[in-house]
Amino acid sequence: MVMKKQVFLGGSCNPTTWRADIAVPALEAAGVAFYNPQVEDWSGQDAIYKAQGILGGIAKVDSDEKEASEVLLFVIDNKTRAIASILEATEYAVKGRNVALVVSKIADGAVITNQTITGGELKDLNRARVYLMDVASRNPNNVVVYPDVESAVKGVIEVLKQ
Repeated sequence: MVMKKQVFLGGSCNPTTWRADIAVPALEAAGVAFYNPQVEDWSGQDAIYKAQGILGGIAKVDSDEKEASEVLLFVIDNKTRAIASILEATEYAVKGRNVALVVSKIADGAVITNQTITGGELKDLNRARVYLMDVASRNPNNVVVYPDVESAVKGVIEVLKQ
């Protein structure tokens, strides 16, 4: 597969709006290509891909775009559990891919999908985030950790404009 000079916008999805509010406008303004995997209706989007004859549907398209993107931006926010995204970011960091990362811890008592996060669940969700940050610190040649989405998008634009 040929590497595309684009960024894959991975990480936390619904109800987050970091892609639409921050990343997409900045990337478009800079003329930087991107792939946004967040869709409103996964089943509807999957049907469109299947109708076009794309085997594996949206999951296959997302996987292909991750593999082909030069930079993978993963935003692990505190509005979602983001376990699958943490696993993805860890996988690509360890594989030596160019990863831009933003990680936010979840506060005690935060509400995610109408559930209050406390106790053991809070500890486990934040432990996963700490583990991802540890993996990132051990892979400084290919993983850059940013304090917020704005900084990460700016860094990604600089890398892709080179």
